[in-house]
Amino acid sequence: MHFFQMCMVMCAGAVALSLLFFGAAGLLGYTDLDQRAPELMVLVIAITLSLPMAVWMRFMGMAWRPTLEMSGSTMIAGLLLIVAYWLGLVGNSNLMPLQTGLLACPLMLAVMLFRFRLYSSVHTHHKAHAAS
Repeated sequence: MHFFQMCMVMCAGAVALSLLFFGAAGLLGYTDLDQRAPELMVLVIAITLSLPMAVWMRFMGMAWRPTLEMSGSTMIAGLLLIVAYWLGLVGNSNLMPLQTGLLACPLMLAVMLFRFRLYSSVHTHHKAHAAS
């Protein structure tokens, strides 16, 4: 499984799911979630980044452990941003750019480097190497 392939799936899925969620929220009168509930916005984006990637990884034959590690990296980024926001270290307007542009893919890359043999192997070998 290639890093860029997973990033593309993650980003395309996140755009689609975010449009659905935030579009539905807008129809319900919540057009300014970034101002009214920035923590919720970050959490939703973390989920929309993680979910498509996890589905893709399972579809490609990855075991649960590396799938959860990879998905967890984007969730951790979101949770860290929420804490940084609460502590006043990150402004409201910087939450989304930090989460989507500077944290999600680099954290995924770190997880991939930690399990380099798994992610550099042929797709048919993922299940055999997933436990290592």
